[in-house]
Amino acid sequence: MIGKVKGTLLLARMKYLRAQGVDSTERVLRRLSEEDRRVLADTILPSSWYSAGVLLRLETTIAALLTRGDRHQLFRDMGRFSAETNLGQAGVQRAYLREGDPQFLLRHVPRMYVAQHDTGRREYVQTGERSAVLRTLESEEARIDDCLTTIGWLERGVELSGGRDVRVVEQECRARGGAACEYHCEWQ
Repeated sequence: MIGKVKGTLLLARMKYLRAQGVDSTERVLRRLSEEDRRVLADTILPSSWYSAGVLLRLETTIAALLTRGDRHQLFRDMGRFSAETNLGQAGVQRAYLREGDPQFLLRHVPRMYVAQHDTGRREYVQTGERSAVLRTLESEEARIDDCLTTIGWLERGVELSGGRDVRVVEQECRARGGAACEYHCEWQ
């Protein structure tokens, strides 16, 4: 089942792609269907809904053409870039950051998730002063690539909130048969 995602996700991936250079951007866009190119060439509105299929095809094409040895690291980097883009100084999600309080951001991740995806949900549980668990449930078909992007996003989000020595480990994964994608986050 392919749902819908908000334009903020497409915008972040397009900014990531453009940061890879003009030649790389053109290579990836040429490989996409005419319909996907049309969607991506048009004005992408952060608050509008788009087919999650466009995002999926964009990400997998980026990975197929731009991976330089480590596909997993590329997806983590995409997640980190997305967090930097959307939570950074001019980011549309900047209001979810509170300096020195990563729990503030993580506590709001479930709300942020449902605002950007029309299927699934995320849960947050604080497990300590500097630790939390997030779970993704009931979303569209689980993909390891999505989990890696989420790990990168969570790492960078906690860093932007003031966390140091951040560790995010996926303890359970729906793509590997688990009931949920479960991310354990710890920081100093």
